Amino acid sequence: MDRNQLDEIISSCLQELYDQDGQILAQDIGECAICGRLAMLMGPKFPLYSVDIEYNRKGPGLDPKDIEMPDENGELTTHRVFPDIIIHERGHNLRNFLVVEVKKSTNAVGDEHDLAKLQALCRQLRYQYGLFLRLSTGPNSDLAGVQRQWVEGPVIG
Repeated sequence: MDRNQLDEIISSCLQELYDQDGQILAQDIGECAICGRLAMLMGPKFPLYSVDIEYNRKGPGLDPKDIEMPDENGELTTHRVFPDIIIHERGHNLRNFLVVEVKKSTNAVGDEHDLAKLQALCRQLRYQYGLFLRLSTGPNSDLAGVQRQWVEGPVIG
C-alpha cells in the first residue's frame, strides 16, 4: 500500500469519526477517548495488522518502547513512548506500518515535539509511515479543519 492509498483510508476514517462521533469532538472530550474511537474505525481497514492505542511494547521480549531523542540541551536521551495509535504486527518490529500522533486543535502546545517523536519512531523502530493529526475540536469542530503531516520511514516487506 502506498502513501496515497493510505491517505485515502485515513480520510475515510476521519470522515466516519466526524460523522459518527462529532459530539465527542465538539465537546472537546479527552484525546485518548478520541484516539480510541479513531482506532476502532481504522481496525477493519487494516485486516492484516493490529491497530492499538497507547501500545508501549516492542520486539519479541516485549521490551518497553524506548527511543532516543534530544533533550532541551540537545543531548540524546532515552524516552519511553506511548504512541497514540499504531498499526503493526504485535510481537516483533518487522512490520511496523503506521504510527499516529494526535493533538486536538484546542491544545495550545506546539506540534514540534510530536513531529520529532514521529521521525524518531519511524527511524529507530522502523515504522513505514508516521502521521501527525491536529484534529479540529471544540464547538466549531469540522473535518475541514483537520491538519495532517506525514513522515516517511523505511520500506517494509
